[in-house]
Amino acid sequence: MNKVILIGNGFDLAHGMKTSYNDFIDDFEKEVKSKYFQRTLDYNFDVTINSEYTFNPSNLSFKQNIEAFKFNNVFFEYVLNRFKAPNYYDLEGFFYEVLKQADINNIDKLNSDFYSFINHLEKYLTKVEDEFIEKNNNSISEISEHIYSPILFNELSQDAKLFLSRKYDAWSINEISRKIATERIYGDFKKVNKSFDSETILLLNFNYTGTADLYKKDKAQTINIHGKLNDAENPIIFGYGDELDSEYSVIENMNDNRFLEHFKSINYAKTENYKQVLEYIDSDLFQVCIMGHSCGNTDRTLLNTIFEHDNCASVKIYYYQKSATQDYYLDVYKNISRNFNSKAKLRDRVVNKSFCKPLISFLE
Repeated sequence: MNKVILIGNGFDLAHGMKTSYNDFIDDFEKEVKSKYFQRTLDYNFDVTINSEYTFNPSNLSFKQNIEAFKFNNVFFEYVLNRFKAPNYYDLEGFFYEVLKQADINNIDKLNSDFYSFINHLEKYLTKVEDEFIEKNNNSISEISEHIYSPILFNELSQDAKLFLSRKYDAWSINEISRKIATERIYGDFKKVNKSFDSETILLLNFNYTGTADLYKKDKAQTINIHGKLNDAENPIIFGYGDELDSEYSVIENMNDNRFLEHFKSINYAKTENYKQVLEYIDSDLFQVCIMGHSCGNTDRTLLNTIFEHDNCASVKIYYYQKSATQDYYLDVYKNISRNFNSKAKLRDRVVNKSFCKPLISFLE
């Protein structure tokens, strides 16, 4: 049996990296502020000063005067004037909402705005990663233990339990004895909660940073499914990835390729990453471990493929522990539920909280 570790933004946050959406926005605000006071605003920001407002830096804060900026880029305007959220999927969702309202007259501008925003995001994350490497490039022992811990029998779906019970039945010679042997082995495994070591481990990294590589050992491999920072051979993919949405077919049937420019499922074709994931999950039973990934709709196409695959034995959540009494287990579970078409598989495959753990233990 194998493991697939889904690594999302919360994984980098657990390492102290300022990769949250709010961190990015705060940094962007500071840069706009600096460029304003230096009077060096340029096309990279696509920002102009609204003449209706007058800045007085000596007695008014920048945030109180952010309305003085007029943004010619809809995504810069969104992040600074409209919304703040703990992770990136909200911005990608916003892109999808804007895309659904776009037409042939503004689709080129929309795509250009999004490219400009992505370039700025890549520059910011590059800075964050460089600072992390310079200050601290060590793995976290607790996370490493999670990744390389054995898979428990009681965490598995019913189909996976039966499959493994039959696999360990080496002596039955006919259907009746095989059924008896399977039931006996099943009961023994369940009673002792038998553990299974992973044959191999796939670190499926949805981030653009290289933090996942800190945990790559002999039997583990990394696939950076959304690309890597500043890598021409594996460019970053930032957009929307829910082909299962009812309105996707409407966009597709417009027969205009410009409307598909920033769909993840289209951009996966740039590399062999997606096919490598398919080959891996086709090879054997596997347990999925969620580590810092919100499992939102922006990755729904890929997550549905993984979660509902015949070889998926279970989905285990390593959740964020906010306080001694608050955690995000159920929040992630709800998001995972949207990636299952079969709710029966959802209830059978997602590991209940009693067998799940925080990604990082909360310390008061």
